[in-house]
Parts: sequence; C-alpha cells; structure tokens
Amino acid sequence: MIPGPTQPDPEVLRALAEPVLPHYGASWKSVYDDTTSKLSKVFGTKSDVLLMPVPGQVAVETSVVNLVGRGGTGFVCVNGVFSGMIPQMIRAVGGKAVEISSKLGSGPTAEEVAAILDESGGNAAGKALFLVHTETSTGAATPPAEIFKVCRKRGVLTVLDAISTFGGMEVKMDEWGADYVIGYASKAIGGIFGAQPVSIGKAAWEAAKLNKPRIHSLFLDLNTWRESIEKDSSWGHPYPSSMPTSVIVALRKAVDLALAEGLQNRYERHAKAASQTREGLTSMGLDLFTDKKFLSNTVSVAKVQPAWSASFRRRLLEKHDIMIADGLEGLSGKIIRIGHMGTSATPKSISMTLDAVKESLANVRG
Repeated sequence: MIPGPTQPDPEVLRALAEPVLPHYGASWKSVYDDTTSKLSKVFGTKSDVLLMPVPGQVAVETSVVNLVGRGGTGFVCVNGVFSGMIPQMIRAVGGKAVEISSKLGSGPTAEEVAAILDESGGNAAGKALFLVHTETSTGAATPPAEIFKVCRKRGVLTVLDAISTFGGMEVKMDEWGADYVIGYASKAIGGIFGAQPVSIGKAAWEAAKLNKPRIHSLFLDLNTWRESIEKDSSWGHPYPSSMPTSVIVALRKAVDLALAEGLQNRYERHAKAASQTREGLTSMGLDLFTDKKFLSNTVSVAKVQPAWSASFRRRLLEKHDIMIADGLEGLSGKIIRIGHMGTSATPKSISMTLDAVKESLANVRG
C-alpha cells in the first residue's frame, strides 16, 4: 500500500511472461504503435506519445535538458521532495531555476504563478514552467488547468509531472494546454517499471529544436528522438536506443484493462478509495497532513508521532504483511503515506489496510 510500485493485475503479469519480442520489425511496430495510441487516451491528447526506457525522474530531466538547457531559465512549482528535485536538475545542466514555493501539503495557485512570471519583466515567454500533479511526499495534488492558462497567456511552456496520477486521476493534456507530460508505468496505470510514457506537444518539439546548441546530451536530446522517429519509424524503431519489449507488452495489457474499465469509472474508483482511506484514518484520531484543498486521489498522508512511527509501520509489515510509506527527508517519522493506486484502490484493499492500521495503532499507543 505504498505510493508505487503497485501490484499488477495477473493478466499484466501473464503478458510480461510472453516470449520476448525484438525491438524492431513489422510485428513490433504494430505492438508499439498500438500501445502509444492507447496511451494517448490516458494522456488526453492528440500529440505524440513516446516510451522512454528510463526511470520516471529521467523522463522529467529530459524535459529540463530540452526546454531549459545550459544557460536557460526554468520556473518550478516546489511543494515537496519530488518537485524539489527539478531545480536541482536545472542547475545540473547549467541553467537557472526560479522556484515558486508552497507550504508542504499544499500547492501553488494560478495567481501566485502569474505574479512570479510577471516579475520577470516580460522575459518569461519561451521559458518553461514545471508542475508536479501529485507530490507523493506530502499527498498534495495541484490542479493544473488555471495555472497552465496563465502560462499560455504569457507564452510560457508547461511541463506536467503526472507520474503519480497517470491512470488514477484525470489528465487532460490538450484541454489544459500542457506541452510536455510525463506518465508512469508502474503506479496507478498498473504496468511494470521500465518504459515511461511521455507525451510531447508541437511547441515542446520546436523549443528543443531552438535550444539545440544548449543541449549537452545525446540520448536525452529530443532532437535525437525526432530524428529516429522521422528516419526509422517505417521499420518499427522510432527511438534512438533498444527497448524493453516485454515491459511494453505488459504496459499495453495494463492500458487495455484501464480502457475496458472506462477511464471515468477508474478515476471515480480512485476517488472513492481516497475518501475511504482518509475517513478511516481520521476516525482513528489521526490528523491529515495535506491541506483539504489539495487532496490527491492516489495517495493519502496522515500525521503520526515520531516516538512510535517506526514500530507502527514495522508491526503493519510483520504482523499484517502490509507495507505503507514513511515520510521523506524532514518529514521522516512524522507522517505515514498510504498509496491507493491501480489494484490497491479497491474497497477490500482499503478495508484490510484500515483494519491493520487500527490494530497496530492500538498496540503501539498502548
């Protein structure tokens, strides 16, 4: 019951066990194209969808490399550990990060973002703003629509890290006007780690082309990917590296299951799981850490006492075989994080977890 990875559906594991396919050729092209076409429905887009054989944070860093680059500037909404990594990425490539900071457990507002962009004196146009949809270190989900609207009015590119929401909360890339969106295989969508879905809009492709002199990478350079797409798509190799084909076959099955369930039905299931979790936690006397205006449907976070936090989580694991997550960095020992994503976002899973939490709390509290 952690915020990813999740336990895949048995059908996904069976797909993973199928014979390994080569990562090019007519048969593979059919599989890859079908997978990316179905993923576009989860992204809510008609833009290009790629699969990158990298960790999720490297897919985020790819956006930094291409849309900021050496000597460039990026605006970052920082409200936790994972959003806090993005300024580090920007500085690592030789760029400047302008942080729009929010209290932990909350997120930025469109007005706050607009104010920071306007402080740049009209120099924000052409630069990129980075937003994490759900910050799993605090359970805070930031609605992107109004924030991206103020960015579009100022000519600012938008990058959405939807790693922790993809498949569990609605993503509307085209409607929101996002230019680069990162999904994830092994959280709410229910696939296997190893091939991360990324959707890239026309403006992001153009920015990467203009920024080519500032991009000091080969395989993270979107221009390298574009060249492969244009030259090698016909024989089923629209990428500049090999691909984990079995992982992608498993991902396709996970997406098939999500589409068969119905995306709206799936999002409602996750919302109900979140409500059930939070109602159960508060009924036991635990206070939620996350601001009620920013509650996520894929992870819930509650406050605990450092004196018994570790023993509580240890009892959950050893007696009930249920793993939940500790807080990160300065929140270690002060909060618990319960993921309800994919197969764990069900009434049965939540009920079992809450029963175990209740028993374990009684034991450690005395």
